[in-house]
Amino acid sequence: MSELNQDVVVIAKNNNSLSPKGFIWLFASIVAITLTVALGVSVVGAWFVLPFAGLEILAFAWAFHVVILHYEDHDSITINGEHVIIEKHRYKQVEKFTFQRYWAKVILRSNQDGSHALMIGSHGKEVEFGQRFISEEQRLHIATRLRLQIKNND
Repeated sequence: MSELNQDVVVIAKNNNSLSPKGFIWLFASIVAITLTVALGVSVVGAWFVLPFAGLEILAFAWAFHVVILHYEDHDSITINGEHVIIEKHRYKQVEKFTFQRYWAKVILRSNQDGSHALMIGSHGKEVEFGQRFISEEQRLHIATRLRLQIKNND
């Protein structure tokens, strides 16, 4: 959490350990190795390996494409004087939810697997925060901090 001009901002995002350029290099390496092996085996007479190598390359291309499309996905919470604003950034879409700070509640809802969902809401409307981005421990810590920040309405 960081405080900027008395606003509290919390951002939850993936740990993107490989850059988009890194994905391209990794994909090129996989293609080179796959084609080298497939062509080597097909020269010996097992030509039927080539279509499967092509399918493997297409599967990797599709998977890497999906990962790169969602590389910048994140959730953010901004707590300012009167409002709690939650933004969910997914690919090219941004969903924005605004709650009055006075009525906003932080809820930890138990899931069937024993984990918790971090919900922020008021007046019957709730929004989950950080579902794909933060661990259970981080979720519990952030919930505690958010409760204090929302209650501290100076």
